[in-house]
Amino acid sequence: MDEVHIEIRLKNARESNSDKVLSQLSLDENEEVRCEVASSLKTPRYILERLSSDKSPEVRCGVATNPNTHFMTLNNLASDEHQFVRRSLAWFENTHSSLLARLSKDIDTEVRCGVASNSNSDLKTLNELSNDEKWQVRASLVQNDTISHQIRKILSEDVNDDVRILVAENASSSSKLLSNLSKDPRVEVRVSVAENTSITKEIIENLAKDEKSEVRYAVATNSKTSTRILNQL
Repeated sequence: MDEVHIEIRLKNARESNSDKVLSQLSLDENEEVRCEVASSLKTPRYILERLSSDKSPEVRCGVATNPNTHFMTLNNLASDEHQFVRRSLAWFENTHSSLLARLSKDIDTEVRCGVASNSNSDLKTLNELSNDEKWQVRASLVQNDTISHQIRKILSEDVNDDVRILVAENASSSSKLLSNLSKDPRVEVRVSVAENTSITKEIIENLAKDEKSEVRYAVATNSKTSTRILNQL
């Protein structure tokens, strides 16, 4: 019977428009019910503010990713003791750039990865993260379409192979960067360039002569490779 009651409360938490009902459910003993209230777009700000101090990190994560949460409440959550809450805020698409700037200095690598991937992060923050000590953070930058050409250039020269591979396979990388990466000493990087459908005919022709068969095979699988070059492989 209790399970039935919980299902009813969960349904109310998801669907209710009543401030009174949502306020009562925000105090529910069941964590899942409170999570639903925290995530609901119908929950008013004063309830979200109260839930931002909930003992459950999952509930606070719901508040952090609710578009209705007040900025000052989010500002407090940016310093939350639990990394899962800060991660939720860093990865959330609506998080303000000023909060992302704060989170970019977080001790947790995953938090900084979220900031690096977030399209709301400002250029100053992204520039600083391009020098982050963790390669995973720098790799996350590559996935962010808002980074400048200068940052992408820095990443194309990264000491970590995985970061350069991500730049090599990214469709947003310029022809000049791809040309430089086509001469990379690591075969995996050159393979990624050869598979990139954004490369020029000149790059394809050069890679078709690569000493490594893996690179030449990648050229053969690229849809931009002409019949003439395929016959030469």
